[in-house]
Amino acid sequence: MSSYPVRSDHRYLRGTAGGRVRLGQIAWYEATPAAVAANAVLAATTLDAADPITIDATSLTQPDVARTISVKGNAASVAGDVMIVGADANNRPLTATLTLAGTATVSSLVAFSRIFRITLPVRAASGNTVSVGVGAAIGLVHALDADVRLQTAFDGAADAGTLAIDASDVSKNLFTAAGTFDGAKVLRILYVV
Repeated sequence: MSSYPVRSDHRYLRGTAGGRVRLGQIAWYEATPAAVAANAVLAATTLDAADPITIDATSLTQPDVARTISVKGNAASVAGDVMIVGADANNRPLTATLTLAGTATVSSLVAFSRIFRITLPVRAASGNTVSVGVGAAIGLVHALDADVRLQTAFDGAADAGTLAIDASDVSKNLFTAAGTFDGAKVLRILYVV
């Protein structure tokens, strides 16, 4: 078998009998993600009666690692859309709109590494507040087309967490650990890209 591709921009090795083997590299993800918290990005903020509120990055706490973002209201009457503008794990622009559902926690389906601004809706009732936090899913820096994990360890032990994959959008490649993040336990994922 050849030791190099026929063309440098192809990711295959060519066999002597015409077969092909896909080239791969090992990616090593390691982090100590903070605990899931409903107000980690923005503490409870009172909604305005007439105008949406836009909050810029200087008033926000950035996620510790690329991860999903959550929104939560303080009362059943809290409704409307929260728009989050930021960047994915590769610092590419990313926008998500999350629809508030009263006191339920609503999480994004994409991972943000940075948040540039958040726009909160007008209030439905006096005293309505919204908190913005971090979710349980961690964003990877590669767009994967299969679950190609070789090893996943959390706090020094094997972890049977789940991996959501999307070959076209890196922000949708999300790992959710079976264990609980606390800012001290190390998460390690080895996978093929």
